[in-house]
Amino acid sequence: MWSSPIFLRINVVITAVWAASFTVTAAALAVAGTLAPHATVPAVALNVAGIALPAVFTARYPGIVAARHGVAA
Repeated sequence: MWSSPIFLRINVVITAVWAASFTVTAAALAVAGTLAPHATVPAVALNVAGIALPAVFTARYPGIVAARHGVAA
């Protein structure tokens, strides 16, 4: 699989999505912490979204690419 360009591209995109998610989550938490330092619910919601959204993307994206290219996921 490591020599497959599709496999490599899928993993590069997934890694970029996780990196972007961590960065956006950190920035959002910094802003939320500055505006409302004792607001726990928004912080927890941001953390959950920062993990759940890229996890869903990771689960779905390989299948989408495989279907697009007509190969097995």
